[in-house]
Formats: sequence, C-alpha cells, structure tokens
Amino acid sequence: MSNKDLIINLIQQDLKHCQLILGLDDLGLEASDKHSLEMFDIIADLMQVPEGHIESDWARVYLAYMSESREVEIEHMTTPMRPYAISCYDDLCEVLKNAS
Repeated sequence: MSNKDLIINLIQQDLKHCQLILGLDDLGLEASDKHSLEMFDIIADLMQVPEGHIESDWARVYLAYMSESREVEIEHMTTPMRPYAISCYDDLCEVLKNAS
C-alpha cells in the first residue's frame, strides 16, 4: 500500500468516525470531547505538513471535510466516504503545494 493510499484510508476512517461523533453531539451526548481517534496528527505527520502550517489552511480544509461528513448518508460500511476521502486528500495536497 502506498503512502497516498494509507492516508486516504485513514481519512476515510476518520470521516466515518466523525459522522458518528457529530451525530452523537447532535443528540446532546457531547461525544467529540471524549472520543477522538487523533487521526489529524497522524495524517499531518504522514503528509509531512511543515510545522506552523497545521494551524493554517491545511487544518481548515481537513476539519471542514470532517464537519461535512454528517451530510453523507449513514451506512454500515465506509465505502460511501471514499470519494470524500480522496477529495479531502487532493485538497490537502493542494494546500501544501500552495504553501511552499
């Protein structure tokens, strides 16, 4: 598995996790404060995001995709998240390209 495929798979899993957590938050269960997979930092490391850029546009792009995960129909599998994960990866790469 390539680094790109690994990152996309991790983003895909994080999207699914965020869909669950944000849904629980919507029900008043405050899950996002207690149940983090900490994928953000792992993906930033794998994508070699330069220090200081994590707080910038890169983070905004990543977190926007996580927030939008609630718009995807809830299913048992993560397959419906795959196109969003690929799009997120592409947008994150674009941010890094423009930052250098």
